[in-house]
Amino acid sequence: MRVLSLAMDGSGLVSWSSTLFGRFKQATSMTPMQYLKRLRLGEARHRMVILGESAAQAARTVGYRSASHFSRDYRAVYGAPPATDATRSRTHLRQMAPALTGSGGDQPTSP
Repeated sequence: MRVLSLAMDGSGLVSWSSTLFGRFKQATSMTPMQYLKRLRLGEARHRMVILGESAAQAARTVGYRSASHFSRDYRAVYGAPPATDATRSRTHLRQMAPALTGSGGDQPTSP
């Protein structure tokens, strides 16, 4: 088994890492850390809105150790505290459900 290190081949690995970082940012408009944060916050939002988890439970599940840090990051991305946004999003989904499923009260009849 071969272990890679930054010392390997002088600056070769550092150069490769820098290129990968640049291409990642070009493709996503985010640094890898920003991308991971967004991914974690999106999963937390899904867990609160769809699965009904509390903000604290969702935060722990996606790897936040501090509820205040989670709340601050969440508010910065979604514009509202986690619980407020989750409630608003659930309400919005319930209102949109008939339009999305096509069931505005008219149930199809079987032949």
